Amino acid sequence: MKLIKTLIASLAAMVIAGGFGISAQATQISGTIGFTSAANSSGGSIVNNGGGSFTLNFNNPMTVNFGSDDYTGTVGATTDFHSITFTNGGGLTSPNVPEWTFAVGGKTYSFDLLSLSTAVFANGKASGLTLMGDGVAHITGFEDTNAIFALEATGTHLTFAILQPSNTAVPAPDGGSTLVLLGVGLVAVEALRRKLNFSKA
Repeated sequence: MKLIKTLIASLAAMVIAGGFGISAQATQISGTIGFTSAANSSGGSIVNNGGGSFTLNFNNPMTVNFGSDDYTGTVGATTDFHSITFTNGGGLTSPNVPEWTFAVGGKTYSFDLLSLSTAVFANGKASGLTLMGDGVAHITGFEDTNAIFALEATGTHLTFAILQPSNTAVPAPDGGSTLVLLGVGLVAVEALRRKLNFSKA
């Protein structure tokens, strides 16, 4: 009987500790951030690669011109954008990890561009390019968060804005904690079964 109580107490302690470990998560990112090219600059250029493929090259550095919520305090920061190669209508040739990154006040901010859902040239002109897609936002101390972005080239400026993140945390590997708890539970149950069978003998 003493063994049964010990096993149950140990199992309960492990489950409770495991529960705290699993539920401990960082805060997801919230807010928006926008970038623009330098005043009176060309913003960037678009190269027609042929076969319906295009590459958008940025006139770096790009400058943060607005930020809200978790991006507050970033206005004025500069960063280089990686070129984006895409197909007309939508489709990213390859992910840009990261698309951009910069550091302010001891925190590193970055964005991974993973897919494009829209790539449209207004009136067939490169100056009217609109891109929309999905990616992952990163900020030091926060949980990686899925985000939607939009980029618009109007006239001589390219403006990039990360819209409100979806507040959906990027799934992370379990780390085996659930399997460990399950294994401990099975071992405890088997030990209990053997103890009961031994007592009956």
